[in-house]
Amino acid sequence: MTQKVALHRRLTARVLVFLTLAMVPLGVIGVHQNHRLNSEVERASELSLLALTERAASGERQVIQRAFGTAQSLSQIIDWVLEEPGRCTSYLNRLKGTDERFAFVGFIDTTGIVDCSTVGQRLDFSADPELAELMENPRENIEVNIASPGLGQSVMVLNYPRFQFGTFEGYVSISIPLSAVGESEDFLGNADPIELMTFNSRGELLSAENGRETAQRLLPLGANLFSMAQGQARAFIAESVEGEQLAYTVVPIVPDVVYALGVWPVGGIGSNSPYTPYVNAILPLIMWLASLLVAWFAIDRFVLLRINNLVRAMRDFSQKRTLPSSLNMANVSSELADLEKSFLSLAEDVLRDEAEQEDRLREKSVLLKEVHHRVKNNLQIISSIMNMQIRKAKAPETKVALSQVQDRIMGLSGVHRTLYQAENLTQVNAAALIERIIEQSQVIGKRDGATVDVELNLEPIVIFPDQAVPLSMLVSEALTNAMKYFDAANPKLKVSLTLGANKIAHLVIENNAGQIPQEPEDDSTGLGKQLIRAFTTQLNGRLEASDDGGRYRLDLTFEVEAFKEQAQDY
Repeated sequence: MTQKVALHRRLTARVLVFLTLAMVPLGVIGVHQNHRLNSEVERASELSLLALTERAASGERQVIQRAFGTAQSLSQIIDWVLEEPGRCTSYLNRLKGTDERFAFVGFIDTTGIVDCSTVGQRLDFSADPELAELMENPRENIEVNIASPGLGQSVMVLNYPRFQFGTFEGYVSISIPLSAVGESEDFLGNADPIELMTFNSRGELLSAENGRETAQRLLPLGANLFSMAQGQARAFIAESVEGEQLAYTVVPIVPDVVYALGVWPVGGIGSNSPYTPYVNAILPLIMWLASLLVAWFAIDRFVLLRINNLVRAMRDFSQKRTLPSSLNMANVSSELADLEKSFLSLAEDVLRDEAEQEDRLREKSVLLKEVHHRVKNNLQIISSIMNMQIRKAKAPETKVALSQVQDRIMGLSGVHRTLYQAENLTQVNAAALIERIIEQSQVIGKRDGATVDVELNLEPIVIFPDQAVPLSMLVSEALTNAMKYFDAANPKLKVSLTLGANKIAHLVIENNAGQIPQEPEDDSTGLGKQLIRAFTTQLNGRLEASDDGGRYRLDLTFEVEAFKEQAQDY
């Protein structure tokens, strides 16, 4: 069962994160370019609408500029006819006849009196407050007179100031019917705005192609014409008085005097949707998501799928030592194909090497078991020869000495028998080894007709042959010493082997109290004790042995050592 891998450690997640980091600058550039492109498109659309407004107002511009040009020329030469009103009227009427759109031409002096005009009679405008303001601040001016009493129609009045040697002397005034202004032909070409109107610098509506009432409904809501009469040509989008989104363009006809206001459908300026900023941000996001999807598909299809198949094959090989019959190499990159071929080659080498190692190990095990078996047989032959010698011996001390040697030989034989019967020749079960030694000792102990009650507490401790041989010999010697002092009526023997902390083994061999026999002097050489101490040294252990009061007790502690590999083992 595979362990669940955290998301941040997956190859796909890491590649997608790095791809995202790599695409962030591109996304920022994309958003910036989209914003810049939209701005340029919007600016181009504004310029286009301004040009169309210029075209649509070309007729009005021509009429107004021609009227101002006529007034300017007249202001330079009118002084020679002002002294004679009759001649002045005749001259102005001839001038009026040169342009059929002029309804009135006259000169207004600084007092507001008109003595020279195409009407032929004196006119008094001194009570007009707007005219009084113009007299105080002389400048070019244009305004509308609805239902002019002198002309009987609505007219556009253009006033041009006349200066003589730097002194203001009055205005040359020209009136043009509003109908003539609206019907003027656009000489720059046809343009079809929803509405085209003109207004002066004071924000007064001068003319409208579709009538003043229609123009009032189409004006921007909350805006006034005076605020539009400031600055250069511009375009904007606003809601009309009727609540409709419209595009508006403002174009100067006579700078700081007359302006044209064009009303157009809202689609005329760029992409005027309120969702445009969101679209500009979403498009790079969609491109990012599409890139991640393509990258994920490519990684999953061409990399992870092959890697997962290879991982499953490796897992099956490690657990079951099985290999797939074949790996699908179609549509596989050369790097992954080389990796899969390398794995198959490595797995075949491992299987071949393992088979060879198993053969060598089996052969080695057979040979070792045969060696241990032959050693055990040879030791048993020696024991049998010694047994024959014991039966022929006459002296009791000889029999005792030979019996002790025979016990030691049988102990060694038991070790070799345990080794060749074990499945693992490098490990020995100390409990089973001690049980066999005790059984052999009990057989020997029955020579005097005594049956020993043995109490065992042996833990299955695994030791290696380097410790098994001295341990078995030590146990054999200790049992020999313990059996010397059995209670003849009820002989008992306690043997325990336990494993404590830090792999410290504890061996205890103890008998019950009995009558201590008088040993011959020759038997008190202490060879058994010397052997026990020697075997304890080989085990790197600590020994405590006592035989006070007829009770024999041996306490041995030693560390269970790990297998020590030798160069010759290989």
